[in-house]
Amino acid sequence: MLVDQRGRPLRDLRVSVTDNCNFRCTYCMPAEAFPADYPFLTADRLLSFPEIARVVEAAVPLGLKKVKLTGGEPLLRSLLPELVLSLKTRFPQVEVGLITNGLHLAPLLPRFKAARLDSVTVSIDSLDAERFAAMTGNGHRVSVVLEAIEEARQVFGRVKLNAVVIRGKNEDQIEPLVRHFRRPGFDLRFIEYMDVGTLNRWDRSQVVTGDEVLAHLKCLVPGVGLDPVAKSHPGETSERWAWADGRGMVGFINSISRPFCGDCSRARLSADGKLYTCLFSSAGHDLAPLLRAGATQDGLSAKLSAIWTGRKDRYSEERPVEAKATPASRVEMFAVGG
Repeated sequence: MLVDQRGRPLRDLRVSVTDNCNFRCTYCMPAEAFPADYPFLTADRLLSFPEIARVVEAAVPLGLKKVKLTGGEPLLRSLLPELVLSLKTRFPQVEVGLITNGLHLAPLLPRFKAARLDSVTVSIDSLDAERFAAMTGNGHRVSVVLEAIEEARQVFGRVKLNAVVIRGKNEDQIEPLVRHFRRPGFDLRFIEYMDVGTLNRWDRSQVVTGDEVLAHLKCLVPGVGLDPVAKSHPGETSERWAWADGRGMVGFINSISRPFCGDCSRARLSADGKLYTCLFSSAGHDLAPLLRAGATQDGLSAKLSAIWTGRKDRYSEERPVEAKATPASRVEMFAVGG
């Protein structure tokens, strides 16, 4: 089995199909840094769907088990269900999932189901209409996203939900989110606010830890506890808990308070073809020239193998202890999907 310098396998690939997004979330793409005329990648610089499939094909012999399609906002890339169908047809053993803000999800659900998409994850940080509009930056309506989430559960049976919690912004939304989604078919996950990229003005004092949220939830429903759920594989990022009455699950991605670098099995492919071996990387490995120069699949696999076997990233374990992150040249979240 292919492993990196710390013995971690290459199991997961997160594929950004576009760097563009219709939201301006403060922790990812703050509006002051990304105005309406921001020069996102032009179509000719994006990897084509066949090129993405070639990278997946090169990674499968190395141990790849799961692909997550993300962005930016992936649903801004037209014909995305066709990419899902191509991947599931060629690599039926690979799990293919989608991470989206949900704004344009509902009309596409039948096509994603027909393409055999395995999972849907929707980001939602608030149920309050005004708070949601403010946090997403462009004044979008939370009702549209909530309707899409409900439809996705009907179509796929289960939906994962991601909520980034920022102290002073939306920690009062934890309880409303839990009460709303404490039902079978929903896996709600709380994500600690991370210092990804250089533009979100991250401050450690704004981090609400997973343990803080869990302690609150254990007292939320009288007489109903939370039971820990074993990880399905070592590289799973979420610490999961199930409600004792069977009404859904909650998870915690504790990258700040409890780093999981030691088990990280994820690589990230940017929309323009750069492979990143860490969410906090300063630079990626550009695969586009190889893809467009006609490299063989064996050659691509050899390139991926060389990149992964040289990997030794563990930024979250080495994160500075000072309150604020030191600005550095790091890839932005919108470029690699978080």
